[in-house]
Amino acid sequence: MVKSLSSSLGLLLLLLSAYYFSRPAIAPVGLADAMLTNIWLPTALMALCTGALLASSGFLIQNSLDNDFASPSTLGIAAGALLGAVLVRVIVPEANLQLVWVGALVGGLLLSLAVLAVSQLIGGGKLPVVLIGMALGLSAGALSSLFMLYFENQTDGLFLWGSGQVLQTNPEVLKQTTLPMLAFLALSILVLPKLALFLLGDTNAAALGLAVKPWRWTILLLAIGQAALATSIVGMIGFVGLMAPHLTRLVLRLAKGENNHVALQWLVTVIIGAALVLAAEWCSRSLLFLGYRLPTGAFTALLGAPYFVFLLFQRSGKALAAVESQNIGLTPIIHARPRVVLASLCALLGLSLFFCLRSPQDVGAIWVNQRVLLAGLGGFGLACAGTLLQTLFKNPMASPDISGVSAVAVLLIAVVLVYFPAANQWQLTLAALVGGSLVIGLLSWGLKQQLSVAQLALFGIVITAFAGTATQILLTFGSSTASVTMMWLAGTTYGATFDRIIPIASVIALCLVAIIPLLRQLDLMPLGEVIPKTLGLALQRQRYLLLAISAVLTAICVSSIGAISFIGLLAPHCVRLLGLYRHQHLLPASGITGAILLIWADRLGRELMAPNEIPAGLMVSVIGSIYFILLLLLSYRNRV
Repeated sequence: MVKSLSSSLGLLLLLLSAYYFSRPAIAPVGLADAMLTNIWLPTALMALCTGALLASSGFLIQNSLDNDFASPSTLGIAAGALLGAVLVRVIVPEANLQLVWVGALVGGLLLSLAVLAVSQLIGGGKLPVVLIGMALGLSAGALSSLFMLYFENQTDGLFLWGSGQVLQTNPEVLKQTTLPMLAFLALSILVLPKLALFLLGDTNAAALGLAVKPWRWTILLLAIGQAALATSIVGMIGFVGLMAPHLTRLVLRLAKGENNHVALQWLVTVIIGAALVLAAEWCSRSLLFLGYRLPTGAFTALLGAPYFVFLLFQRSGKALAAVESQNIGLTPIIHARPRVVLASLCALLGLSLFFCLRSPQDVGAIWVNQRVLLAGLGGFGLACAGTLLQTLFKNPMASPDISGVSAVAVLLIAVVLVYFPAANQWQLTLAALVGGSLVIGLLSWGLKQQLSVAQLALFGIVITAFAGTATQILLTFGSSTASVTMMWLAGTTYGATFDRIIPIASVIALCLVAIIPLLRQLDLMPLGEVIPKTLGLALQRQRYLLLAISAVLTAICVSSIGAISFIGLLAPHCVRLLGLYRHQHLLPASGITGAILLIWADRLGRELMAPNEIPAGLMVSVIGSIYFILLLLLSYRNRV
């Protein structure tokens, strides 16, 4: 055991040495010494302290909740901290650094406490708490993006901070924050004896005299405070709190020693976390991307997201599913006649067009009307794609955005725009189709591995986070088309023309024609494989064809209106609440509902802050993430 601890310390010293000797050698001696004293050493110390805090936070959270998936990243602490910092800058434009830290600290605390409170309402399962954390994180991220978009001057400097910026150019910052960070680490040592009792199980811990609930909340508050403090200082450094405890178990297992000593586990975890952030900072400085330095948080996110997926696909992870596919979903409110529902939706669509379209004589009528038509087509296509994915994967939480299909499609579009700025609509659609098909293939493989609904949803959210980080890198560094790519990232109908309307209308029409002969097979797919086989029907070929159609629908919509979130999730559920289940009614009703939702989201985005504009994607993200959490709450109510 001492050998493993020595190895960890040796690794940390090796990284520090590499960090020291990799400082600029071409600078004059005086300048090199000044940079070492004022930049490189403070940066290294900040990386060590924040990495240790995040790792300690992850260790305390995972062991107190007995949840290997829980961490500061998955509980929404970072997203809450970013929102808190943004709000401070918006409300108090002249706020100093300390006030921004306080805002970030409070934001991270409040959002993470909300995540834990909501998770307790649905029974405190292992995966639901992570799903809720990531859903609330998406909502907080959308609000942060909205404020940074419209208060650009006040929030200047928060873009890089939001990506995780450990680089220190002011030694005073380290002096002001070192004592609080060390104090939080020291408090961890004081609660380790109580944490050791949690490893025995709640029943045994209570039998030994531990007040389980008060101490659990005490430890969680300490862990949240550690992560919120680290995030408020250096920004969003993702997945360190998740990876470090798991790597500790791996190191101790390889050491073949007794590894149940909590203090030793915590110490090794802290060392590994510090080493991870220091290594990420070294990579950030040494490995330039298109001549630019990447934020430290980008490296940890690009490394942590694949590790999270690996953890999710482990065979032992199957037992962690807290919600099974047959138990998730909403009971219909009414059982209306399909024709009545379709007629009512068509009437609502007509009214929406009547109120949103403008007379040809009005100023700017062509511009507005093209946007309305594009929004309607995009909402229709995304809703149909979401309906197909939910049926094919037997997963009510499936949709192009929740499953990660849209995010990877946007990533491929960003890559094309960086290297081929003059790419046309069809080339962008092809890029989006490649990205969407890759994710759908991974989801199909996960379905064969018998992953639960909650695990598949979590897989999609992680893929979305990974693709979003990669896209932000392309946007921030080296892209001459960042403004164009940003449109697809936010999701908007801005700049709609008939050159974009005609392709999406044509592709959606062709996809609907291809789906019509398969409607009866779609009705049979939720029954599984056994019943259709007894009827002499082999549905495998039709399943792959429908997966391809859903990928095409997602690709054309994303390449036309961007990554609009939650339409593919919301619309099918709204229709199912009315009692529709046969796909000859469900598919068109979902499409019309999606069109109505996006038409009104686009109009509200244009008018709420006129003459400024809120992208429709941000509007839907906030509403959709709240609905996602309500879906989990209602599914739990149905289960009990």
